[in-house]
Amino acid sequence: MKKPRRSAEGIYIVPLALPLSLESKRGQLEQTLVNAQSRIVKFAKRYGWRDLAMDSFFDRAEIFDTKEDFDKAIANLTRMPASTVFPKTYSAALEQGLLMAVSPELYAENYPEGIERDSYEKLLAHEIAHRLHIRILAGDEEAMGPIWFFEGFALYAAEQFKKSTLKPTTAEIQEILYSSERRSYRNYADVFRFFAERIAIAEMIQHAAKIGFQEWLLNLAPHALG
Repeated sequence: MKKPRRSAEGIYIVPLALPLSLESKRGQLEQTLVNAQSRIVKFAKRYGWRDLAMDSFFDRAEIFDTKEDFDKAIANLTRMPASTVFPKTYSAALEQGLLMAVSPELYAENYPEGIERDSYEKLLAHEIAHRLHIRILAGDEEAMGPIWFFEGFALYAAEQFKKSTLKPTTAEIQEILYSSERRSYRNYADVFRFFAERIAIAEMIQHAAKIGFQEWLLNLAPHALG
């Protein structure tokens, strides 16, 4: 298989595997991969992480036309049982240098809440953002913090739900901060944006895995909680 070919700073042309049903859209999908990388490179530059975004985050990509095939590929790559059934909304992953995703049509069908302008591009950018996050932490994936935070970071970097006008209440913020269960990505995006508007993202990243992270956040933004 061909190696990634650099076309610009942090932007790579990677081999893309497609089923026959998606071959007619190859050009469009290849451009979407480029756009997703560009989105994260711009974000990294904006926040002082340019150098961390120059090497390719993945060296190949594969897009599936059925959710079943996508789930099987994920299970195989991560050495999980072949019978593993992932949530219907689980639509992309970046593991071991391979970026995998369902098709744009399946994504829209299985996760209508996430549909917005450039939503498929943002889906792919979201997975790349997780890898940027790990690079910021010098490879320490265990230091990414609670679910709401590392998902919130990826949502923010990919600009998902950017135009949301919802303002989380004090109760909603505290519920997200102290819950270990997965919640709506839209909620994560709203809460992460709330803190990102008040506290430097780099500073939050360095505190995310520490005991008392929630209290630290709330103490820095008490005036905004009402």
